[in-house]
Amino acid sequence: ANIKYSLMGISALLSILLVFKQASSRSCFLQPTPLFLKQVSRTTCSTPTRSTTTTTFSRIRATKTSLSSTNTQNESQSQSTLNPRFLAAQALTQRKKEKDLDAVSRLESTQAFLNSSQRDKAFARNLVSTTSRRLGQIDSVLSQCCNTYPPKGKQGAIVQACLRIGAAQLLFLDTPAFAAVKETIDVLKNRGFQVSKPMVSFSNAVLRRVEREGADLLQETDVCDNISDFLKGEFRNLYGEEDTEKIVGQLLDENAHHFVDLTLKDGDISVQDVIDSFEADDDERFDSVSPLSNGSIRIGKGPNAGAISNWPLYEEGAWWVQDVSSTLPAIALTKALHSKFGETHNKHHVVDMCAAPGGKTAQLLSAGFRVTAIEANARRSRRLLENLQRLQFGEDQCHVVVSPGQEWLPKDNGEDLQVAGILVDVPCSATGTGNKRPDVLRKDGDLGNLLDTQEILANHCADNILQSGGVMVYATCSLLARESEDQVHKLLKRGTMKTLPFTKGEIPGFDDAIDANGWLRVLPGVLGGELRQCDGFFVARLEKV
Repeated sequence: ANIKYSLMGISALLSILLVFKQASSRSCFLQPTPLFLKQVSRTTCSTPTRSTTTTTFSRIRATKTSLSSTNTQNESQSQSTLNPRFLAAQALTQRKKEKDLDAVSRLESTQAFLNSSQRDKAFARNLVSTTSRRLGQIDSVLSQCCNTYPPKGKQGAIVQACLRIGAAQLLFLDTPAFAAVKETIDVLKNRGFQVSKPMVSFSNAVLRRVEREGADLLQETDVCDNISDFLKGEFRNLYGEEDTEKIVGQLLDENAHHFVDLTLKDGDISVQDVIDSFEADDDERFDSVSPLSNGSIRIGKGPNAGAISNWPLYEEGAWWVQDVSSTLPAIALTKALHSKFGETHNKHHVVDMCAAPGGKTAQLLSAGFRVTAIEANARRSRRLLENLQRLQFGEDQCHVVVSPGQEWLPKDNGEDLQVAGILVDVPCSATGTGNKRPDVLRKDGDLGNLLDTQEILANHCADNILQSGGVMVYATCSLLARESEDQVHKLLKRGTMKTLPFTKGEIPGFDDAIDANGWLRVLPGVLGGELRQCDGFFVARLEKV
């Protein structure tokens, strides 16, 4: 019996030492001491009573319970970081190192977002984009629901972000009030944010007031409250009061995000084949499939749309995502070269300047041209190459060059390369893409060096790249004349270029976008039918004389 109890004691000692070693590595014991070990050793090495043995194993069970509790807390903490509202609040809290990223890009660049389910990704993205898009109206309502707004103090930024996403749910997303308030306030209770209890209570009270009074307060706001005073003044001066209301209304339309425009590759798969593939899907992924007048297809996303990479014919390279307005520059260049060179147009060389992510390059390749795609950013050029590979365009069809556009010269094995056409989609303020990037709608009048870059790039392309008689298409996704019409007027004054005007019926659906100069000025919300929903774009087509 003594031997039996001695063996039990030794076994208990070894078990405790093993647990102690594991617990120490996980920082479960804050201050382990030699005295504790000595006491355990004396207890286990002497002849133990049954009660002593029970106490020893109770310690083991308690230690395991402590470890399990710690792991559960860690898992809970990890799960909370995958909460869509948590991710949205983080994305709306700008950090210095992320100042060049818009809120949606900040959201989509986080690993927690990438690890989330498709459903949570969609909700988080909708929270961030809606909050960003309606920020002016949201802040106007919040400022009337509390005495101090924006919140002060060290945690003021995260509190403001949560108030904004809570108000966005209550005012614009039709989220049930209980969920909108409770789940948003729970984000502030996350220990990582270290928000004080009084501040949490304050936030709860503010959102409860928004729940009660928000709808009436929202009626006192205006849709133009969501854009900067600078843009508001520019739009009204350029397009008048009525069209400005239409433009801003479309740029802020939340429903636009339920639709995706696809450009189809010319090849073995017909337009009807693509339409049939989407219409045949019976998993409630797509609500509608509509052909557009320019040849694109508009997909209405259903509740189970999922990742675009899982959509029909994606892997086959039959199509790519591209806003209907963004297709116009390549269509304009293709039609002009076809008119100039007839059936031999596809034997000529064209250049796509500032080419990434590659939609326009793909259009030109699909039309049969040999293309040189110029992209200054190495990361964006890799994305361009990946897109072209998926679309199954060969290296013999397209040469991708990583270089600043204003420094590149057309050379082929040391010989001058004849360039019949060039598409110059210059870097710009992107104010026409406000529906996808709401942050651009709060731009002020400081455009930095964009205007200089645009002028230098356009002049370089006209003087040093394009052959005589060649065609240049100058394009921007800006709604500002200073980046678009004004730049083309300056280019024309140099005397080396002339306008090749667009004609009625040339690009179906866009006749009303042709201005007095023969250029295209596409305004969101202004064109009729399904084309009312589109990005803002400017396209001018010129010939070198």
